[in-house]
Order: sequence, then structure tokens, then C-alpha cells
Amino acid sequence: MCDSALHACVVQWDDTVPEQLRSLTSDGIVTVKMFTTYRGETMADEKTILNVMTTLRDLGGMVVIHCEADHIISDVQERGEAADAISACHHAGTRPELAENASVAEILAIAESVAAPVYFVHQSTPEAVDLVARARSRGVRAFTETVAHHLVLDDTAYAGPHPERFVCCPPLRAADTVAGLRSRVLMGQVATVGSDHCCYDTAQKESVSHDVRAMPNGLPGVETRMPVIFSELVLKGGLPTGRFVELMCANPARLNGLYPRKGIIAPGSDADLAIWDPTATRTVRSAGLHMATDYTPYEGMTVTGWPETVVVGGRPVVEAGRLTDAEPRGRHLRSGPLGRSLVC
Repeated sequence: MCDSALHACVVQWDDTVPEQLRSLTSDGIVTVKMFTTYRGETMADEKTILNVMTTLRDLGGMVVIHCEADHIISDVQERGEAADAISACHHAGTRPELAENASVAEILAIAESVAAPVYFVHQSTPEAVDLVARARSRGVRAFTETVAHHLVLDDTAYAGPHPERFVCCPPLRAADTVAGLRSRVLMGQVATVGSDHCCYDTAQKESVSHDVRAMPNGLPGVETRMPVIFSELVLKGGLPTGRFVELMCANPARLNGLYPRKGIIAPGSDADLAIWDPTATRTVRSAGLHMATDYTPYEGMTVTGWPETVVVGGRPVVEAGRLTDAEPRGRHLRSGPLGRSLVC
């Protein structure tokens, strides 16, 4: 239904990776997502991260990174298992804030050492955002993404009747941490607000709710991202509407090599538009959404602000909240080099 672009992923460095990265960037895939956790799956070591950063720097690309220190998490989870505290209701304690903050500091040091850009996905603590902001003040091209659920929900969800539905990484944080993170958005220290959309259903979550180490983690949120943030941060929090558009639309396009094709209304840009009703009030219900799951973490939340018309490539596809043109026209997009667009 709409255009899309891809990240690559590198887990382990070998002699073939430089040529693979050159091939990818020539094909318009200029961002590589990496992880400092999930050992044995997608986790990359520090030398691999440094090598990928250095190579992408010279190719006009950038590392996009999930930061949680795996050794800290593993130790905490081993102690949690011994204390019979490893189920979904204990999730927040199994991935502490310290693990995220420590990993962000290390990755910033690597990026600074090789003068490479770096984009941190779904940062959940004010300390992590501050680390990135201070590095940026020193001239490091470092950027913070946070996500809707880390700005709106908190760890009391793990005490509710369905804690497994809220298992995500990093986990939902304490209310004071959430407040601190929101303040960083309002202070202008955050570049983008994403969804980190992972569309598991309740049955998949419940099947291993006894052990968060085996659970499919992540929350469904791509459809609710903009209404939730508009309602909570613009209308209630005082975020300027123009800044909302930057966080949600313009900056993601800039930082992923899609600007000015996307993220701006201008001659020559794609006519992808959402016409927003800032007064429309809805109660979020999973039954009224279109994501391929049976729940939403925002069930029962009343939000104000909803798209009423959506135009894709100049063609109206949603009008008055109804899908009116279901023809699939989405294209794979080639991202351009990031050098000039890394400004937010």
C-alpha cells in the first residue's frame, strides 16, 4: 500500500563483509542495523561494530543500533532464574536501565573514535538520550530515536493481568523514567519517534510467558504511533505541531536517506500526505485496528487526533477513515548517501 526501504544487518565481520556493504549501498541500502545483545542470534561484538561503522562512513551509510549490554543482562537474568523471577511479570527487572546506558556510552566511544555517524534505536532512558546529546555537542553525528510505548506506558503494565503482552526490549520503564524521557523530547534532544512495531499475538506471547528469555518480544504499534503521540505529547504535553511533524515524518526521511523524496511537501517530492483531524477523539480498541494481531497495548485509551484522509503518491487511498483504493502500489525505495541529510 505504501513505499518501503530496508536496513541490512551484520552479525559477524569477515573478509567478505566490505564488498557486501559496497554492494548494498550501491543498491540503495545504506543503513545497517546492529545489536549489542541477543548473544548467539543477532549480537555483534565491538570490533565488528567498529569495522562496519568505518566502512559505512566511507560509503555514505550509517549504523543503526540497539544498545543493551548483553553481559549485564545475562547476569541479571541468571540471578532472576535462581530466584524464580524470570516470568513476564518480572520483565522490567531483567533488563535494567544500566545495561542500556552502559552500552550507549561504549558505542558512542567507538563512533567518536572513527568519526562515524550512529543512530540509536528505541532509547528508553533519559540518561541514554543525554549521552547522545553530549556526544553531539562534541561534534559526533549521533542521533536518538525513541518510541511511542516508552513515552506513554510504564512498568506498572507488568503487574496487570497480561504482562506478557508488554514484553519488549528495552522493557517499559518506571514512571519517573518515562517522565524524564518525555522531557527530553520536549527539550529537542530526540531526533525521531518510531514504533518498533512487532506484530506478535497473545497466543505467541502466552506460550512462553514463564521465561522472558524465550519470549517473542516487541509490541504492535505502527498504526497507533501518530495518534498516541499527538494526543499525549502535542495536546497534553505542549509539543509544537511542527516539531511533531519533524519527529514523525521529516527527520526519519532525512536520517534514512529518503529526503527530500519523502518527509516534505515540495515540488518534486512524493505526494504522500496524511490529512489530520486534530479534534477527532477515539477510544483505541484492537477490534477497530488493522494490524495483524489480536491486541494493542493502548486498549481503552482515549486519544485525540486521527488521520481522516491518506494520499499515497498523489492518489487518495483512505477517505473519511475508510480504505477506498486497495490497489497495491508500494515500491522498494533506494536510499541515497547520508552525508548531507544527517542534520536534524
